[in-house]
Amino acid sequence: MTVRLRYALLLAIAAIPLVDVGAIHPEPVAVAIGLFAVHGLLSLVTRSFERFWPRDLLSAALWLGCFVVAGIFVVTQLALRLAPPLSGGHRVMAIGQMMVGIVAGGPLGAGVAVFGSLRSRTRDRRRERLVLHLFGALLIAAFVVDRA
Repeated sequence: MTVRLRYALLLAIAAIPLVDVGAIHPEPVAVAIGLFAVHGLLSLVTRSFERFWPRDLLSAALWLGCFVVAGIFVVTQLALRLAPPLSGGHRVMAIGQMMVGIVAGGPLGAGVAVFGSLRSRTRDRRRERLVLHLFGALLIAAFVVDRA
């Protein structure tokens, strides 16, 4: 039960940036959807193998990417709320907050990914793939809903 709960929590953390998917340009979202589609096809074709290095490598890369993006998003949003970018009362580009998000949020997200699952004694590769498939489906749904 705790393993299921942990992976459900990890999915919720990874899905946080999907709240604001409309702010992302269509090209990066299309690349991400393509990567998740390739991962889904690899998983379908190689589901009988416990270990298959191309699928496992892509799984680890997507896993890390999801959490790094979530960390950057959360820290950047927090920085924008705590210190809104103003110059003489007018809103300006939020470069400082974005840099804080990248510098602090990237390692935070990588830490969650590595210590939350990749290095855990109770790591379950099947559940990781399931979380990635669910995240890919959520990404596609968020993109379609945003464009509609």
